[in-house]
Amino acid sequence: MITFSDGSIDPDRLRVLENCVFFRAIPSSNALARDLINMYFEEEQKLRPTVIAAEAQPGAQGRNGRSWAAPAGQGLYFTILRRAAEGEPLSVVPIAFARWIRDVLLRETGVAVALKWPNDLYVGRRKIAGVLAESRTQGDETNIAIGVGINVLGPAGGLAVPNATTIEEETGRRVALAPLFQALLEGVDVELARPRWDEEIRAWERVSLHRPGDVLTIRRADEEVRGEYLGLDPAGFLRLKTSTGETIVAAGEVAQW
Repeated sequence: MITFSDGSIDPDRLRVLENCVFFRAIPSSNALARDLINMYFEEEQKLRPTVIAAEAQPGAQGRNGRSWAAPAGQGLYFTILRRAAEGEPLSVVPIAFARWIRDVLLRETGVAVALKWPNDLYVGRRKIAGVLAESRTQGDETNIAIGVGINVLGPAGGLAVPNATTIEEETGRRVALAPLFQALLEGVDVELARPRWDEEIRAWERVSLHRPGDVLTIRRADEEVRGEYLGLDPAGFLRLKTSTGETIVAAGEVAQW
């Protein structure tokens, strides 16, 4: 058993995730994951599936370098790093992780979480969690880091992040962090033990907050793309019906929906 936050985590209940490294506080678990990936490549060692978690991450960042509030005692902040299997669809992995996290939160807390493209978790119009994926390839080997941040306790106003919410705010009750973290790790572990990548796109679409015909505005780099939501393509990219026909958006952010 490993002491964590308000309880403990039992790593012996995990089959795929081999290493668990927990901290009181580090600047960013994704930053540490990047360092570990680089070190393993430099040393030509095989990276084992690893969880890095911290009770607080004052340097946590979201997509495009935005700061993500990760105060102690209020949320779950962790990164899972692992070697990608041969043929694993890298662009689908973060989409799958977002759905796995969503399913556990629904089951354990009852909060009706929906997925916002590409890999944010929302309750209505307010963000409750986010997933950030990074990878590095060297030769024929790719290592992936999937960072997860979940707002669990306290009022959303205390996060100083616009349009945020927490599990406590949505349910009106406090949720113990350690048991929820155990459930999340076990949920991800089960999925990684028997990945079904070819089913993940359809599964994501079923629990997305976007519906066919919704008009979305996507911000990418220095431009915006606006069109009707058509779903995702096999790579997890966004399909939009625009004035010039169907457009595939590989990266960006849903600015309006």
